[in-house]
Amino acid sequence: MLPCARRQQGLTIVELMVAMSISLVIVVAAAYVYLATRESQRAIDRTSSSRETGAFVMQMLGREIMNAGFYPAASVSIPPDPAQKGMYDTYPPLPSDPRATTDWQDPATGWPPAAFQSGIYGCDGGVFDVATSTCPATVNADADTLVINYFTSDTKNMGTSTGRRLDCTGSDVAPETAGGGDPHNDERKKNSNGTPPTQTLENIPPQLPVFVSNRFTLKATKIAVDQQEIKTKSLVCSGNGKSPHGKAADAETYQAIIEGLEDLQFTYGVYDSATTVTPSRFYTAKEVSALGSLTLNGVAVPPWLRVTAVRVCLLTRTLGGNTRIADKAGALRKYRDCNDTAQEQPSGDTITRHIEVFGLRNNMKQYY
Repeated sequence: MLPCARRQQGLTIVELMVAMSISLVIVVAAAYVYLATRESQRAIDRTSSSRETGAFVMQMLGREIMNAGFYPAASVSIPPDPAQKGMYDTYPPLPSDPRATTDWQDPATGWPPAAFQSGIYGCDGGVFDVATSTCPATVNADADTLVINYFTSDTKNMGTSTGRRLDCTGSDVAPETAGGGDPHNDERKKNSNGTPPTQTLENIPPQLPVFVSNRFTLKATKIAVDQQEIKTKSLVCSGNGKSPHGKAADAETYQAIIEGLEDLQFTYGVYDSATTVTPSRFYTAKEVSALGSLTLNGVAVPPWLRVTAVRVCLLTRTLGGNTRIADKAGALRKYRDCNDTAQEQPSGDTITRHIEVFGLRNNMKQYY
């Protein structure tokens, strides 16, 4: 007689349910770890990107600030003015007496306005009006505007690579063809066809240095992040190559450079002694404009010409949210604003403060 067949073996329904439950728990835990890791990585990436934005903006503004007040040393517009005996200065270039057509300054017409009479100028809590070259009324909650002025003898070909002939929008401040650029460069840029020159060639330097003016501030904008529309602020610039003084039709000429900013404030170090150019303190733009002239070696030097340093305070804000996933409820982290006041971080985003002081190398002048 054959032995009995062995009973068929397998999992009971209870064992199967237990195994499925354990597997489900493992899958859920793995998914949670994956999602948490991905969210943490996104938070790290967004925070790092915000910090890189701050570093980039600071580097760019620093390079621009170091150009402020530059006038090519090899290009002397007129002989030294006896009224400035004992003082070395290069900006702004002095007009001839009688005035020549190539002179940049024209006191009879009120040119230049106050904003361009020094290498550096600023507006407190408002956007510089490029049509009138003036500052608006101060709004404390708004970002400041920085105006940077200098001269260059670059050709246009050099300006497209390493030179400074193009303004911050990429526009030539003294193009060969008429109708573009800053009209106050029209005579100075002529460099060919007679004496005095009557035409302009872009492959050779202008007969006299041409004027460049760049203005930087913040403006509200909207961008898309992860298919979501986000309101933020962008660093914007306007240059005199695109919007010459006095052209009301070009009043809206600020072009966005980089987004993800929250605030931008400038203060200015002004010296008040004939023996040193070290700033006595830092002032807001409104306070600088209210300072009186200082007589040095018999010459009255206005306050904006005595600025030798600019303190830049920049607040960057992360884009996309969920950058502070480790914050405890009711114990949000804080940050310091540009007035050094502690503020609570906004929900989901992280605001970071960046502060640097840049010296105006063209204003570091000693009197002798």
